[in-house]
Amino acid sequence: MLTKRQALEEAQKQKEALTKIGGWRRNLFILTSVFLVFAIFGLQRSGVFFILGICAAVLTGVSLLLTFIVNLSIRNGRRNVEQILESIRSVQE
Repeated sequence: MLTKRQALEEAQKQKEALTKIGGWRRNLFILTSVFLVFAIFGLQRSGVFFILGICAAVLTGVSLLLTFIVNLSIRNGRRNVEQILESIRSVQE
């Protein structure tokens, strides 16, 4: 069982980690957008550009999936911080 101080420190550390992960989410979203533009451009061409467009389309899917996973981890992390803070409030009452 964590003490109140330890629980608050843990909640603070998790909030800081969520901020960093939020930056990763933003970067993944930008990367997904860039890959999507390359995919659209490449798939409208022929030859080597078409092949690069296919690769960009696959990378778009992968980065989009990673964006969803990171978003899910942020959501679950926020729930965890709320549970920690709620447990502290319930102990105080």
